[in-house]
Amino acid sequence: MQSRMAWLCGGFAQKLLFAGGAIAALAACGSKDSAPVTAEPAPTYAAEIRYTAYGVPHVRAVDFKGAGYGYGFAFATDHACLFAQELVTLHGERARYFGERDASGKAITYLGQLGGLVSNLESDFFYKSYMTPDIASRLKAASSADVRDLVAGFVAGYNRYLRDTSPDALPAECRNAAWVQPITESDAYLRIHQIALTGSSLGFISQIAGAQPPASPHVALARATTTPQQSEMLEALRVFKDGGIGSNGYGLGREVTASGRGMVLGNPHFPWWGVLRLHQLHLTVPGQYDVYGATLLGAPLPLIGFNKDVAWTHTFSTDQRFTLFRLKLDPADPKRYMVGEESRPMTATPLQVQALQPDGTIQTRERTLYSTEYGPLTVDSVFAWTASTAYALKDANRTNDHLLDQVLRNGKATSAASLREALAFYSEMPWVNTIAADRDGNALYANYSVAANVTDTQLASCVSAGLPQVVLAQQGVVVLNGQDPACNWSGHLPSAQRPYVLRTDYAMNANDSHWWPNQNVRLSGFPKIIATGPAAEGVEQGERTRAGIAQIVDRVSGIDGLPGTLFTLASLQEVYKAGRFYKPERWLGEFVTACLASARSDLAAACTVLGDWNRKEQLDAKGALLFREFYARMGEMKDASLWRVPYDPADPLNTPSGFNIANTTAYDKLADTVAYFGTLGFALDETPGARQIVTRNGKPLVIPGGRYTFNNWRGQPAGGKYGDPAYGNSYMQFVTFDDNGPVAEGMLTYSQSTHASSDHYADLTELYAQRLWAKLPYTEAQISADPSLRTVRISE
Repeated sequence: MQSRMAWLCGGFAQKLLFAGGAIAALAACGSKDSAPVTAEPAPTYAAEIRYTAYGVPHVRAVDFKGAGYGYGFAFATDHACLFAQELVTLHGERARYFGERDASGKAITYLGQLGGLVSNLESDFFYKSYMTPDIASRLKAASSADVRDLVAGFVAGYNRYLRDTSPDALPAECRNAAWVQPITESDAYLRIHQIALTGSSLGFISQIAGAQPPASPHVALARATTTPQQSEMLEALRVFKDGGIGSNGYGLGREVTASGRGMVLGNPHFPWWGVLRLHQLHLTVPGQYDVYGATLLGAPLPLIGFNKDVAWTHTFSTDQRFTLFRLKLDPADPKRYMVGEESRPMTATPLQVQALQPDGTIQTRERTLYSTEYGPLTVDSVFAWTASTAYALKDANRTNDHLLDQVLRNGKATSAASLREALAFYSEMPWVNTIAADRDGNALYANYSVAANVTDTQLASCVSAGLPQVVLAQQGVVVLNGQDPACNWSGHLPSAQRPYVLRTDYAMNANDSHWWPNQNVRLSGFPKIIATGPAAEGVEQGERTRAGIAQIVDRVSGIDGLPGTLFTLASLQEVYKAGRFYKPERWLGEFVTACLASARSDLAAACTVLGDWNRKEQLDAKGALLFREFYARMGEMKDASLWRVPYDPADPLNTPSGFNIANTTAYDKLADTVAYFGTLGFALDETPGARQIVTRNGKPLVIPGGRYTFNNWRGQPAGGKYGDPAYGNSYMQFVTFDDNGPVAEGMLTYSQSTHASSDHYADLTELYAQRLWAKLPYTEAQISADPSLRTVRISE
């Protein structure tokens, strides 16, 4: 047993060590007159965790092992139950622990990361085939020493929490649960791989798990008669196409800020459930790394954030990270496919999973899945596996081996320009654009996301007529000819072919392509795989992109009603909170006039409400909810026939505009919306504030924002409320710089912890419901001044 003096001395030495005083620590703990003290081996892992307001951990350690250790412990404190369940998913053991079918025989499902319901059994077969030990070994081998140390520390810190917390003392969500198990390094690397696949393979869980040879030509033919719009695979990816998982990002340069410093708005729109939630953290290894920001659950580094010199954020990019390959099958065997004139066998992988039954017994389920040189077979009601045709998925992020090293490099950037260089080093941000600004007032937009390394020549020659060309034109999904060897590809698009712009006024993105990052900039001529189909260069831009450009243009023109003509942190927040809806500004006035003059007396009340609406998604705005649903029914007004002035790529901000009175379908869509409000029991002038409600700790909280605007909220209209489960504003950061370093405000809208018993389960959500922002302390002075400061030191 260590003596009390040695323990106190060790604690004091550790404290001084974190402050950089190793020599002073040794001097304070021994002299020639003191009794000899037996030296103890230095701990493998040691960290200091300083918690500031709302439970944000600031982890400080002398090396990356310690940094990962401290964060792993802090992370588990907030999310052990949710993450333990996700580990069950990664292991392919959901059916074992949570059941295969209920007593009625219905498959037991869970809410997947992308919003769809996934059966436990299908999920298990997918993850058993996709998340294998060799993948984890490959990722570890490809990682730098710092990343390997960080991951090892994260695992040790997470497991330290589980050791320190007895099963019956865990949060209620997983108390005494057999599925709460220590994490391994393999698990940690597979979680990073899962993150990389979010924008691609994770949309195909059920379709890959269910890919089986055709039972008969008759059945296959019947399945193949459906239309592309009915594809379950394409539906799963729609959450990205319509911005459900989206973001807004501003990088403001010195020409448009009052201080002459850079300024960043970071505003990802992610789910409020599951492991696509974000978590705030500040990670410091003195002299090597010092970043505040937020990360996806299980990733041990801030993905979005800021350091002393530069701030950055990400938005979901338009890159095609995968392609499908249409396979011509060997007529003699549907488990063989043709490449040129050669018949090649599919690789058969037999799998077993354990499945809990309603009576408590465990049964073994077996299935064989099939893959090709391109990737696994995938099947749905449109992309059928028939006697003659099948489809395989090839995902460029399956070989993304440097995600954590890429993120680590980003965090060490010292300027917007050096951040671009860091992004280009691996070009392995898996599915995001980057928007940034630095303390000197330089702004960056860059797309160094992962895209399948498909040439324009291949897109022109390898996408066959029929279904492949239809889905490319309609949804941007690439289906290549698997019989032609010249149509194959490998790796991802190299950095030299990626778009970026560095400026001193601004750069922005809101999930459209790279083409229009600034009112005066067009980035064109890049490989088409970056922006295919509806997202191609020069096409009409989405609502949030147009609104985002308009907000900056109107700010610097001084016509937005705010003081001055330049951005301050406060004016940026006001611009954001306004919830401006740009398309109705350009269209609705003419529509209302025509509607009230028409013979559609059944729409008079609705058109009057819309005419009085201020064109903003504000909580008290009568008409905002009505137009939101109307807009959805009109397909987000992408139909060119709705507009009097057509879209002109030379003027993407101001066109299209005006209501085309020859279009009468708009009246029918409004009538559908009125009928829908009737089924919900909503008044036509119902305000968002009356319906956008989530309940936390028994308290109803009114959530601001709208589905299509910068200030974003996408709740599900159930039980009379637009509430859970929801997408929308998640980690928010408004960052600028002064002579002392970063000045930042924002929050994690759904709060830090997923444990309902935590003090930080709903505290930030309550603040968010008041439309207020929290300080984001970064400097030592800011952290020390936080009235909630609490310090925890751990080692082993």
